[in-house]
Parts: sequence; structure tokens; C-alpha cells
Amino acid sequence: MQKTLPPATAVWLAQTPYDVREVKAGQNFNPAAKQLTRFFDFSQTGGVIHATSGTVLSTIFNRSTGFAVVGKGKDRFTGDVALGIRGTKFTSGRDWFSNANASLATADNNSMVHSGFQKVFRSMQPALEKQLAPLLNTNSNGVVHCAGHSLGGALANLAAIWIKQRFGNRVALYTFGAPRVGLNDFALKSSGSIDKIYRCLHGDDPVPMVPVWPFFHAPLNGCSVLLTSATGINISSHSMMENPGYVTTSRGQWEDLQRHGDTIKAVRLAYERRFECSFSTHWQERLTHALITLLKDAGFLTAVSVQMSIGGIMTFYDHLAATIEKVALMSPQFETQVMGLLGHMLVFAGKLTVTITELSARFIRWVFNVTLNAMYSAARKAIEMVS
Repeated sequence: MQKTLPPATAVWLAQTPYDVREVKAGQNFNPAAKQLTRFFDFSQTGGVIHATSGTVLSTIFNRSTGFAVVGKGKDRFTGDVALGIRGTKFTSGRDWFSNANASLATADNNSMVHSGFQKVFRSMQPALEKQLAPLLNTNSNGVVHCAGHSLGGALANLAAIWIKQRFGNRVALYTFGAPRVGLNDFALKSSGSIDKIYRCLHGDDPVPMVPVWPFFHAPLNGCSVLLTSATGINISSHSMMENPGYVTTSRGQWEDLQRHGDTIKAVRLAYERRFECSFSTHWQERLTHALITLLKDAGFLTAVSVQMSIGGIMTFYDHLAATIEKVALMSPQFETQVMGLLGHMLVFAGKLTVTITELSARFIRWVFNVTLNAMYSAARKAIEMVS
């Protein structure tokens, strides 16, 4: 049976890299958290790992900062390896986290992921190779525990995929408030290759909402660990240390924590009930399911999903808007279904006074824009608060 970190140890592995941002590359670092140092020694693995954050200034000046730490297992985790990766801060609304600027890149499992995440991971990969190779080349039985908070969770996911392919060791992934990393194929391959995945979230944390469909969380069609219930959207819920920070809520044993099913359900929304919608993670999930249901009912789901792999995000949403316009013209039933979806999206985005008088691709694209802007604004504020 594979060893897994207790929740308190896993969350401190994700928190600790925030303390090494200004530590020089290769410099030794000893975490203060006893929950972590009880099981792992960080003083003999090669020091702090740097990466380039992906911001404009970091790219221009090739400025790297401390991003990750590696620990060697001891006690009941002897032979195992711990890898913690931190999140990153953005300097403007036009960075690579922005939905409008998103593009795709190929991950180590030959599937499509958000290019911004992949770029940062690539910048730390040589240092990871240098530190992990001596620990794993002659240690095929050791488990590698990868943990990250926020965007660090996305990087930990990419690292877990690479470690599994490069070294073949068993890998456990622990993420806290992490965004989606890649498309359906990436989530599917992650679910099949990573031995254990604990995707932890607070129910009102906005960051796990993004990037939106057709990006998916891993494990695909699995369960997340719901540490607090969904009560709306609260940027402070993305915190690690402040109440209700992930360090506070990650307690007990995994089997005692609440699970939330991530399977896609059939959802069809009625326009006249749109004011029941609210700006919450619950309704973001329902809107996603309603969009997928609409495309599936109309027979366009596969074609629209393929379009994402061909073009960028902006091209994808232009194509999606044109497709939904076409769907609305197919039958009165589909027109009603489209009206219900768009009406709920407008209320979700705070546009309560807007009534739908047309179903043109231009109007549908505008509804997408205001809805996406509302979600990405909340997620960006949450990341800025804790980075």
C-alpha cells in the first residue's frame, strides 16, 4: 500500500516554498514547520530551486526567484522524496493568467496544457533533474510527494507527470486551491498515471474555477477534498495562513475529510428562474455543466472541444459563440435552452438588468466576456492577496 502524507504535512509542504522566494538558488534551507521536518530533511538535497515566474519583467530581465524545495524522507517516509512548489504573483491584468492571453503548450505526457504553467515549469526543470536524479536513479521504490498551493498546485501537477515519466517512481499529488492545468486529455492522462491525487479546495475559493471549460481538473470524473462548504465566492478563502486558510482546514486524516464529486451532470436552465443564480462556485459549476449539456444535446460537443486544440482561447470563444447562435436556430427547444443558459450567466456576472432580446453570436460573445471577466477578476484578486 502506497504511503501518503497526512493532510497537515501535505499542506505545509505546499506552504513552505513561499518562504524561499528571496533565497539564492542552491542555498540550503531548513523549514520551520515541525509537521514537515518530522518526516523530511531538506538540508541535504541541493538547496532552493529557482524558476522564472512568467511575468513580463521576469521574462525581460530573466529574473528567477525561489520556487521549490526538495526533501529527503525519514522516519516512516524513509526512501521517499518531497517536492513543494509555491504559487506566483502577477504584475498586471494582461499576464499569462488572463483568459484572453491564454494559449496551449504540450506537456510531458503529450497532452495540451496552459502555456503559462508549462513555461514556468520548464524554467525549473533542469534544477529539478539535478536534485531528483541522485535521489531516484537507484531508488525505484521511493514515493515522490508533490505539493503546491494556488498556481504552485498547477506546477506540482506538471512536475508529477514529468517525474512519473522520467524516473518511473510512484507519485502522490497534493494540491490546495489549484487552478485547472490542461484540457480533457491532460486530466485523463494525469488521472491514469499519478498514483494518488488529493485535490483540496475551499468551497468558495475562486481560483479552482479557472481556467474555465474546456480545461479540466484531475482526477477526471473523480472527487475533490472539500475542506469548507461553498457559500459564495470569497477571495480570502484562497489564503494559506489566514482563517479559513488551507493550513487551518487541512487537519485529521484523508478518509475523514468530505469529498465532492466532480462528474459532469446534465443541467438545463430555465430563463424565468435566472434570478435564483448567484456569484458562487456552485453556480459556476452549474453553468459549466449547462453549457456542456447544451452542446451535447445539439451534437456539437466534440466539434467544439476539438476547436480548442486548433486555435487559441479567443478564437475558441468566437467559435463557441457562433456555434451557440446556430444551436438556438435549430429548434424552439434549443432556443429556450440557450436563453436559460445566457440569462443565468448574466445574473452570475452581476448584469441583473440586462434582458435578452437577441441571440446573435456577437451578443453571446459579449455574455461570455462579462462572465469570464467576473470569474477571472475574483481569481486574480485572490492570487494577489496571498502571493
